[in-house]
Amino acid sequence: MDSKTFCLAPWVHGLVHTDQTMRPCCSSSTPSTITFDRYPQWWNSSDMTKLRSDLYHGIKNQNCNNCWQNEENGKESLRLNYNNLFRKYVNFKDIIDSSKNKFLVKELPTTWDLRLGNLCNIKCVMCTPEFSNKIEQEVNENIKLINEKFPLKISAINSNVNWSDTDQAVAFFNEIKPTLRWLKLQGGEPLVVKSVRSLIESLDKHQTTLAVTTNGTVLDDKLYKGIANLDQVEFSISVEAVGSANDIIRYGSDWNVIKKNILKLKKLANVDIQINHVLQITSVFYLVDVIRFCEEHDLHLMISMLEDPNYLSLSACPQNYLTKLVDDVYNIDIKHKKNQYIKEFITNTVNSTKFNEQLWDDFKGYTMLLDELRPNKYSSILKFESLK
Repeated sequence: MDSKTFCLAPWVHGLVHTDQTMRPCCSSSTPSTITFDRYPQWWNSSDMTKLRSDLYHGIKNQNCNNCWQNEENGKESLRLNYNNLFRKYVNFKDIIDSSKNKFLVKELPTTWDLRLGNLCNIKCVMCTPEFSNKIEQEVNENIKLINEKFPLKISAINSNVNWSDTDQAVAFFNEIKPTLRWLKLQGGEPLVVKSVRSLIESLDKHQTTLAVTTNGTVLDDKLYKGIANLDQVEFSISVEAVGSANDIIRYGSDWNVIKKNILKLKKLANVDIQINHVLQITSVFYLVDVIRFCEEHDLHLMISMLEDPNYLSLSACPQNYLTKLVDDVYNIDIKHKKNQYIKEFITNTVNSTKFNEQLWDDFKGYTMLLDELRPNKYSSILKFESLK
């Protein structure tokens, strides 16, 4: 077993993508053609046994290139993260036994990441039809205008991807529950999916850890009670700004509702909350307030880089605004232990970012398009001098 390549995921983990296909994890570059309703067939397929063999014997499987690149660049990879996370869910003797049996694994996955489809209640400016049916509808209704104003920039339209409310999905949920140790739910917005409500209520409160990535807009009393009943729940709540700017970046949301839900969940002893922020062009104006909010309420803030669409990335931002962001972040008194990385991370990210004038022009074009599509203008929260 080679520690430089070994990953626990292929022995304990399964992911169902929004298109219903199986993958070993969210960083895997090659999806399977096998869908979730046939996951036992996928679990010991030739692709999976080869993946296990490669990672066990020190071979860098090409499907894991995202992790290899992150590790070469000194960044934490999903492989390392999962090795730490899944360690308590695996018997290493079973892994050694599988290495002696053509890397077949008898026990089916006990940890799952379910991408439940594109059903969503908001339209984030950086999102696509693949992950929001609201955006899919907006694109369908305005395709002529989009092609005129911003051709070839909007991702392909996806339809019928809300697999999780089907009879096959309910049967699948019932099949994996008896051995389920860790469950991650993502969307779209997972908490607006009807079958997810029933799934959460039916989980073994002692056996299963629930992890939810959400926009924070949904928390009714019944859902709150279901969450409170579980032993351990991990919430990752997405926040791009504090106040009304968040309502425009995450279009259709209400910051007052999100803040109320965050603070309500924080009172539950069984719930760990992480605030997620996608580092993008609007971050130069709003990240500082997000950091201060997290510090004020003792919340862990996880910042991730936006890479697509690239016209909303930091590379589309003029350098003087990035420089000011670094200065503003350094002036914050960060005390939360898990937030100590932020100053160095922002500095290193800005230092490695090169301004791309074409992306800046594309950003301005996208801004004008959104202003035509949506009553609450995207440009109203942007403080770039050249856009005034």
